[in-house]
Amino acid sequence: MPSLHDLQTRVMDALLDASYGAAIPLVSLPAELARGRLAVYQSNVRGNFVDCLHCSFPAVWGLVGEEYFRQTAREFQRRHPSRSGDLLHAGRRFPDYLAELHAADRFAYLPDVARLEWLIQEALLSADHAPLELSKLAAVAPADYDALRFELHPALRLFESRYPVLRIWEANVGSEAAMQAEPEPIDLDAGADRLAVMSRRLTLQLHRLSPGEVDFLDALKRGAPFAAALNAGEASADGFDATAALQRFVALEAIVDCR
Repeated sequence: MPSLHDLQTRVMDALLDASYGAAIPLVSLPAELARGRLAVYQSNVRGNFVDCLHCSFPAVWGLVGEEYFRQTAREFQRRHPSRSGDLLHAGRRFPDYLAELHAADRFAYLPDVARLEWLIQEALLSADHAPLELSKLAAVAPADYDALRFELHPALRLFESRYPVLRIWEANVGSEAAMQAEPEPIDLDAGADRLAVMSRRLTLQLHRLSPGEVDFLDALKRGAPFAAALNAGEASADGFDATAALQRFVALEAIVDCR
């Protein structure tokens, strides 16, 4: 006789398949009664999963429409089912799945929209942090600046795309009145987006970045000392200003500590 855990796993695997018929012999009920109850349960499992993805990716839903989104979400669930009782993380691989589906077609921008939405969710669910104590930074001797390591806010995420994803996202998650208005066409070749995605005091913040600022913050995020982060920013050849960048990210509270 299988253990309870094994039995539950086998029933769940069967429910996630295209048909739940394989689960019927595992249930200690007459076949017809088991079929009816499993059908209800399978509907709930699928419906809750799709609703969770809808909450995580509202712009993608708006772009592709409900029918296609639900169809894609169900297939994603079969390939990448959630093994946790917490569905908040169920969509972690959804942007990559969309990239598999639309790698070289006219919807190639969709995975980047999904990646931005996932980073927004991560930022909103991240812990907050007190801002940098400026007195601590002022106490650092000039000779020690090169070796200084800055800590970034735990809710900070960096996003890059060759598409104008922020405009696409804003056009699909606006107010109800804006959503009802005739949307303006968005040129997918309008330029790349580079963003700092943050949540401060439960409020989402999206800040545009230059290439140098992205490389500077990425280096700091990886634990590089200040001198190495400056070199990374200056290598972008876009007029990166180290002093201005440091002042900006301290003021935005993206930098929260130094050591």
